[in-house]
Amino acid sequence: MGARYYEVDAVRGTALLLMVLYHILFCLYFFGIIRWFDPQAVSGAAGAAVFIFIAGLSLILAGRKPARTVKRGLQLLFFALIITAVTGIIYPQGFVVFGILHLIGCGTILAIPFLSGKVQWFIPAVSGIGIIILSCFLQGVSGNLLLLPFGMPYPGFTSIDYEPLIPWFGVMLLGVSAGKILYPAGKRCTFLSALPEMPTVLRPLCFAGRHTLLIYLLHVPVIILGVFL
Repeated sequence: MGARYYEVDAVRGTALLLMVLYHILFCLYFFGIIRWFDPQAVSGAAGAAVFIFIAGLSLILAGRKPARTVKRGLQLLFFALIITAVTGIIYPQGFVVFGILHLIGCGTILAIPFLSGKVQWFIPAVSGIGIIILSCFLQGVSGNLLLLPFGMPYPGFTSIDYEPLIPWFGVMLLGVSAGKILYPAGKRCTFLSALPEMPTVLRPLCFAGRHTLLIYLLHVPVIILGVFL
């Protein structure tokens, strides 16, 4: 069992709540309840970026063996497929084909070579930056369904949640790199070891940060149910 640190849970919880807020506004807009929200102009990318970064950092804290890491990645992909099925029923014209949970599931498995203590922090950092830079050359490049996870969607593709491996796996690797620097061997570095006990005000965020998967899976159905009620 990996170590848990309240500062990581608090940041993860904040990112999750930002994504939930975005999805609330999107659903209210989609069902015609509000008109001032423009999903084309307002992006949930900031919250998603922090969430993905923390997912990479958390792989260092988890300290799992490769086999258990693969198992965790496959579990996330299973839940991701459920999201694909549910959104395909609710919103077929823009359902989730490769969203944030698909990304983290695949990224968890792909990151395994970078998690070893023998791999220095700069290797995932340079790799992550390289993947992000590569995405700049793929903008506007048309692909097909098989290339969609790599940032090359087919013409006319739309989705309410699309985080391809390029560039987002790069962000995840930057999180892995940060984890190696800030939490060497799963322990707080000297700088972070000076943090005080968890402030009471952060408890709600930390709670959300410890239960992100459950909250993420339930929040859209709950939002839609709330709209119809």
